Amino acid sequence: MEHPPVDRRRARAERANAPIGRLLRYSGLFVGALVGWSFGGVLAARPELVAASQLFLAAVLAALGFLTTPYVVFDLVDAILLRLRALTLDALIAGGLGAFFGALLGLLLAWPLALLPRPAGQLVPPAVALLATVIGTLVGHSKRTEILSLVGRASRPGEPALVLDTSALIDGRIRALLRTGFFEGTVFVPEEVLQELHRIAESRESTRRARGRRGLEVLRRLREDLGAGLEVLSAFQPARPVDEAVVARCSELGGRLVTCDQRLADVARVRGLVVLNPNQLAEALRSPVHVGDQLTLLLVGPGREAEQAIGYLEDGTLVVVEHAESFIGREVLVEVTRTLQTASGRLVFGQLVQRGETP
Repeated sequence: MEHPPVDRRRARAERANAPIGRLLRYSGLFVGALVGWSFGGVLAARPELVAASQLFLAAVLAALGFLTTPYVVFDLVDAILLRLRALTLDALIAGGLGAFFGALLGLLLAWPLALLPRPAGQLVPPAVALLATVIGTLVGHSKRTEILSLVGRASRPGEPALVLDTSALIDGRIRALLRTGFFEGTVFVPEEVLQELHRIAESRESTRRARGRRGLEVLRRLREDLGAGLEVLSAFQPARPVDEAVVARCSELGGRLVTCDQRLADVARVRGLVVLNPNQLAEALRSPVHVGDQLTLLLVGPGREAEQAIGYLEDGTLVVVEHAESFIGREVLVEVTRTLQTASGRLVFGQLVQRGETP
């Protein structure tokens, strides 16, 4: 059985040993040796131990840099790229505004802190400015809806929010429903759902793994289809169970929950949320006639093939009856043999139920 975590470790090792990985290794070795030598000189307690301390720290940090630098750099780059792919234009604007005002506040606080005695006067102001910028970015991202409404980039009035859960993404029909206009609005995916899809995609059970990968693929295609119309919502802190997070996000946005999970749908309805279930939509759109049904039909004309006759149901559905051309103009009893759904509508095929009729 395939073990995705093992494959991932193997892939990381191969990347670390690639040309760019080797360059990062030697860069980490050089930087580690330089930092170790510098700190060794500062931390040496006695002059006669300076050389030994410098050599020891330089060797340790050089080895550490050589071994870990490629993994740290690649993992950091992957994490940044993953977050950037999940960000929409609105989230970037809100985060940028938060960072700007946070940096401005940090500079105002850093000005008096620079008057502190050294080394505090040199270390504290940059740390405070950086911390204020980070806090501003996080606040801007978490309050992006309110911020964007102030700067005129709020969602269009009446545009509904659709919150997708894990089952809706794995089911996959949500993409077709959005493309055909059955479901409309801005699509939101809580990060807890994305994390659960990743866990399922890394499962040791092949069936679960396939379902998880299908959900991630559907999400990727939705991103291609919708662009800025799809937004990944940041995870709750502290962490919450996936279903609870989905319901909470739906309540915050005043949106509609899209799910194929009947238990979650029942919980959401109890809390007063509107639930859209693709399974219920499919049931509502099922053909009113099924194979084996018998119905009385007026044959109004010939079909395309020899000996065929056609009639219409009350809703306008075309029914093609085999070997019934001689009964055109009469009402006959027809048994449905098959149905066919096409882009232009539904076709029903049937055959006569013989009860001694004569043409």
